Amino acid sequence: MKILITGGSQGIGLDVAKELHKSGHELFLVARDSDRLNKAVSGFSERVNGFAWDLKDDVDTLIEETSKRNFSPDVIILNAAYFGSSLRSVVKASPYELEELLKVNVISNYKLVQRFIDILKKGEYPRIIIIGSTASIRVDYGSLYGISKWALKSYAYSLRNELKELGIGVTLLNPGGTFTEKRTPNEKTPEGRLLEASDIAKLVGVLLTLSPQAVVEEINVRPMLGDTY
Repeated sequence: MKILITGGSQGIGLDVAKELHKSGHELFLVARDSDRLNKAVSGFSERVNGFAWDLKDDVDTLIEETSKRNFSPDVIILNAAYFGSSLRSVVKASPYELEELLKVNVISNYKLVQRFIDILKKGEYPRIIIIGSTASIRVDYGSLYGISKWALKSYAYSLRNELKELGIGVTLLNPGGTFTEKRTPNEKTPEGRLLEASDIAKLVGVLLTLSPQAVVEEINVRPMLGDTY
């Protein structure tokens, strides 16, 4: 299958790419940082394209690039996310900070999916996998990031309902705290306290082995000892 992954140059996105590449899929990695993206793509021997593109950019630019490279995705994995000052109090943070989080974490995904639906409909196994967060289901943890992920969750369920008649499956995968390049082991979160990005990658791999008539709607994955922020 042909699979497009946003935020594919590092962290969960890159681990997902590695897992899917092992299964023989052709990949198109999208990320904002061109240097990091080129490094990620060079780590694969074949079947991997890369395109430096910011989620705030015009989606038509991405559509044109995939078309140039004869890449019509069967699957889109929406992994890219913006954290900002995400742990700020929802009472004290400025409206601008919330707007920026919503633009990247919700609105950009909305625009991207809207433009790719006609392409996905023609795919051999059309699927959209949205990487959310357990921050979307923790009512005890107030943050701007949590608000954006709550909105993304609502969008995922609306999308699932509307696209089922088109044969496009939608899955929301919510990881808890995960070790990535941006979040490494330290005294507060020692080795083993958070999820490995490879854990999420393996789940994505399994999702794409199900029969066409099966769709997992939502998965929540947390560290054994629970979330930590």
